[in-house]
Amino acid sequence: MLRVLYGLILRAHPEYFRQRFGEEMQSIFDHAESDRVAIGLLADAVISLTRQWTLRPHFWEQPPLAVAGQAAPLFSSLESSKPRTSALIYGAFLSVVVLNAVSLTMGYAWNHPRFMDIRPGYGPAGRVPDSKLNSRVVPRQTLPAEPALYTDEGRVVLIFTTHAHAAAAASDANSSVATPMATSSRSSDQSAAAPAGLLQSYAGTYISTSSRNERVNVTFIGGRLHLDIVGVFSSPLTPLSNAPVLACGGNCWVRFWANASGTVDQLEIHYAGREIQAFRVQGAVF
Repeated sequence: MLRVLYGLILRAHPEYFRQRFGEEMQSIFDHAESDRVAIGLLADAVISLTRQWTLRPHFWEQPPLAVAGQAAPLFSSLESSKPRTSALIYGAFLSVVVLNAVSLTMGYAWNHPRFMDIRPGYGPAGRVPDSKLNSRVVPRQTLPAEPALYTDEGRVVLIFTTHAHAAAAASDANSSVATPMATSSRSSDQSAAAPAGLLQSYAGTYISTSSRNERVNVTFIGGRLHLDIVGVFSSPLTPLSNAPVLACGGNCWVRFWANASGTVDQLEIHYAGREIQAFRVQGAVF
C-alpha cells in the first residue's frame, strides 16, 4: 500500500524532475528496511512535491538544448584558420636544419668511435692501490696476436692453418730468450749441425702480425737457410745448439714454432731491439 501511494506522489512531480530523480527515489523507497523508514520517505516525497511546484519552477519544463549553427566556430579568431605561407616555409626550413644536424651527428659518431680500455685494477687516475680493491686482480694470459687478414695497401692475406700452441710454449720462449742472445755472438764454427730436412721445413713465406704487415721470406738454398724481411733486413741463418733457434747476426736470432701436427707455421724474430711475430702463409698473398 505504501509503495503504491509513494508511486502516485512521484508521478505528481514535474516531468523533468521525474526524468532526473524518479528512478533514484523509487529505488531508495524499495530498499527501506522497515515500515517506519518507508513512512518517513513518504513524508519526504510529499514535502518534495510541494517544494517542486512552489519553489522550483525551473524543474517544470526541460530547458531547450543550445544547438550551434552549422559550421559555427568554437572560438573567435580574427585571422584565417589556414596556416600562412611564411609559416609553412619556416617550418620546412627548420625541419631540414634539424634533419641535417641529426645526420651529421650520427655520421661523425660513426666515423669517430671512442675506445674505452676498461682494465681491472685501473681507474681514471691510473693504477688503483691493492689496499682499495675489493678483489685481487688476476693477471690476464697474453696470447699471440692473430695475423691480420688485410693490409694497408689493400692486399688480402689468405691463411689456411690452425694456430694451436701449448700453454707451455710461452714459458719456454721466455726461458730461452737469454740463451740465443748469448749464443748468437759466437763464431760460426761453434754452431750446431742441423738436419737438412729440418732446415728445409722452416722455408716459406710468413706475414707479420704488426700493423706494417711485413713479409718474411725464409729460403733454403745450397743447404743453408736465408732470412729476408722485405725492405728491412736480410741475412743468412746459422743453426744453434737449440734446434728451433737460428742466429742471423750479432744482435739477431730467430725461433721457429710448430703447431700440434708438427708443421712449422710461426716464427719469432728478435732484431735490433724489435720483436716480430709472423705466421706462415700457405695460400696466396695478393
